[in-house]
Amino acid sequence: MSAADNLWLTAQQLADLRLAGLPTTKRGINLRADTESWPWKPRVGVGGGKLYSVLGLPAAARDDLLARRSEALPASNRPVGRPKGTSYFDRNPDAADAVEAYLTARPVSARNLLKLLAADGFAELPTMRTLQRFVRDLEERKKVLFTALRDPDGYKSAYAPALGRMDATVSYAHEMWEIDTTKADVMCTDGRKAVLGIIDRWSRRARFLVVESESAQSVRRMLVTTITAWGVMPAILKTDNGSGFINATMETALPYLEIALDPCLPGTPEDKPHVERLFGTFMRERASLLDGFIGHNVAQAQKLRAAAKKKTGRAEIIASISSAELQAILDAWVDGEYHQRTHSSLKMSPMEKWQRSPTPPRAAAGERELKLALSAYVGTAMIGKRGVRWKNGRYWSPCFVEWMGKPVVLRRDEDDLGELFIFDGDGNYIDTAVNAERSGLSEQQFAMAAQRQMATYMSQAKAEVRAKQKQYSYEAARDKMLRDEAEAAGKLIHLPGPAVQHVSPTIASMADKPAPVAVQPGRLDEVMRKTQPAPTARTVPQKVAEADAILAAKARGEGVEAEALRRAELYAGSSEYRAHKMTFVEFPRSNPATPSRRQGAA
Repeated sequence: MSAADNLWLTAQQLADLRLAGLPTTKRGINLRADTESWPWKPRVGVGGGKLYSVLGLPAAARDDLLARRSEALPASNRPVGRPKGTSYFDRNPDAADAVEAYLTARPVSARNLLKLLAADGFAELPTMRTLQRFVRDLEERKKVLFTALRDPDGYKSAYAPALGRMDATVSYAHEMWEIDTTKADVMCTDGRKAVLGIIDRWSRRARFLVVESESAQSVRRMLVTTITAWGVMPAILKTDNGSGFINATMETALPYLEIALDPCLPGTPEDKPHVERLFGTFMRERASLLDGFIGHNVAQAQKLRAAAKKKTGRAEIIASISSAELQAILDAWVDGEYHQRTHSSLKMSPMEKWQRSPTPPRAAAGERELKLALSAYVGTAMIGKRGVRWKNGRYWSPCFVEWMGKPVVLRRDEDDLGELFIFDGDGNYIDTAVNAERSGLSEQQFAMAAQRQMATYMSQAKAEVRAKQKQYSYEAARDKMLRDEAEAAGKLIHLPGPAVQHVSPTIASMADKPAPVAVQPGRLDEVMRKTQPAPTARTVPQKVAEADAILAAKARGEGVEAEALRRAELYAGSSEYRAHKMTFVEFPRSNPATPSRRQGAA
């Protein structure tokens, strides 16, 4: 039999060899070959049938067969080392499977792998060197699999196929905007900020906005300022599933502008790759050059802190720019660098790509319409005879007369608590309801007023408590209680291009309504005066009596507060005090038989 004939065997021949991992019957071999699609060729001769390629057998069986054939060679022609298929893990495939299962979770040392095998009931264990060689070979052969199981993000960036292009899903400028937020890798003097980023998927035109956090209010402000600055509106807004993007306000406001909200599937940031890449490009090209750069990951941050400690003696990154300066740096980089240079994927700059859009985008609505449409969602209400009630305040509009007893949708602007925007159930704007007492007040001013009111109340309450403490001492009562108990017990906490006019039904409903009359701001003190209780005025007799009591106590030698004594003495010298004494106080008549107080004192 030639060497080529030795590479093809019948099912019966394979069964008779009893190779590692293979059935030992002809029928079993044929079933296994059909299931695993082994390579074969027709057998020529009596009986026909199939011949299976030895090279196409499973690895364990192939190695077993080659090892047996090498043993039949003369000693001088035999390979050096252990024959293939005879190692511990070839003889114990269950142990090999167990080690692979352990390593899929995380890297484990050979010493601990031996302990894990023993704990799983393997009586025969490999040597340390055999286990180390097996693990090294396994980690190399299944590097991609292990990376996918241990580090999904690392697998996506290094191994996951990326053959398509996400910009192939759009066909003109501003068809889809991607928006996202990231923590700034630069510490500012006014704290670490977040950065909102928007990028047009087709042209790569981009914009940044430095904000405190990914809130619904900051996302709406980013949309209003970007639509106003670019003069266009997107058809689709691509977001992640953060609460700043997926909320009642965004889900109800975007349909007013006929913008489709398209959130990514959970855990798939690759659905908005351009804004993710935008953030990374800025961090690499500019953020790392700025003072206050704190690193993009833990390892980088540790190196920066170590360098800072060597330089200043403190392992701390010192901020040197404000959030306003960071915003200026972001704007300059986007408009002066990112929009002007040629992008390899576009073969041109974003500005050139934007100007070549085959379809003009939708023109932006007016600033007032944007403000109304993208206002915060409050909820629904029923119009009553006193208007609508929100936060314990009444809001009224003349349009409410014809809407009495009908449900409406309430929206608002966080910068003015005095207005509520009223829409019908189909999203048509009705009017703006006003609360005169709160008009012109922002939420911050409202909160500050509440804090001042609370401070005034607490000051008055503390004064009352101090007066009571003079009469009733906690310490004295406590000490007496303890003494009594002892005696009883016997012991002592962020260039408009061509655009087509497009007006949605919601925007059309807003155009017919005049802007509400602006109420003059600066009414904070007036509101506070209306909300604070007026102090109760004391009568003249009460003031005279209080002064007399303090002076009398001083005359008797009792302890009197210096400030109280000073006020009493000043009041006793006033004309009001003297007039009251002359009018209402009855002086004793002189009696020759009775000596005067002065004489008696003499």
